[in-house]
Amino acid sequence: MIIYNLLRYQLKTKRRNMLYFSIGLFLWGLMITALYPAVSGVEAFSDYWSQFPDTLKNLFGGHEINILQPEGYITLEYYQLFMPIILGAFAFAFAAFCVVKARENGTLEILLTHPIERWKYALTSFLSLTAGLAILTVLAVGTVMLVSLFFGIDISYLGQLKLMALVYLFVLALGSISLFASCALNKSGQVYAVAITVLAVSYLVNFISNNWSFFRVIDHAFLYHYYDPYGVMTTAGFPWSSLVYYLAITIAFLWLSMVALQRRDIAV
Repeated sequence: MIIYNLLRYQLKTKRRNMLYFSIGLFLWGLMITALYPAVSGVEAFSDYWSQFPDTLKNLFGGHEINILQPEGYITLEYYQLFMPIILGAFAFAFAAFCVVKARENGTLEILLTHPIERWKYALTSFLSLTAGLAILTVLAVGTVMLVSLFFGIDISYLGQLKLMALVYLFVLALGSISLFASCALNKSGQVYAVAITVLAVSYLVNFISNNWSFFRVIDHAFLYHYYDPYGVMTTAGFPWSSLVYYLAITIAFLWLSMVALQRRDIAV
């Protein structure tokens, strides 16, 4: 019961933040998707993209993307970079709120006076983060699906569902890393720094590996290597290697979070 009450407390406390993120995701998805019919028939739009060098195209998701295809357009404008950043920002803030900010303002000490072990507190925080990210991910991709249906955009809804699963696994892995930083570090700014660095370095290494083969082996260790929104929407099957990798990262950092909080001194 205490775990349920804690989970409800965390989600209730952050409900306003979730509302703001929800509104932002809905409006951005609405705007980007609604613009597609206007640009899909403009050849100059495709010609402009074709003039970009492959090196620069790889920065936005890959030179093989067909920008006049709905999946290609939405990948470039939303799924490849902006959606992970928005959902990642929520994960960073939520993870910091659950532990390190609660420690800074003394809330954590009060909460742990209840009969709950520290590792269970970390686990409950992860479950709260999981629920919050699930709501926002469904809303983000669901908005694209609904707007596409309204405007008659010929998009693969099965592809969108697969993309929804991939995005969720991606940000959940990123969230687990953020939670570990929150359990192990002393300041919320440090948590943000670690999380942003992980996301930025992963994106940069993936970009470099798409242009220079020397880095492709290194790229396998980073999150963005397994994140291919255009591919998952336009090809049959599901990238099971991405599923295994993201779940492994999530489980590993969840365990590290529980160990870190169990062993550390929470006094301010």
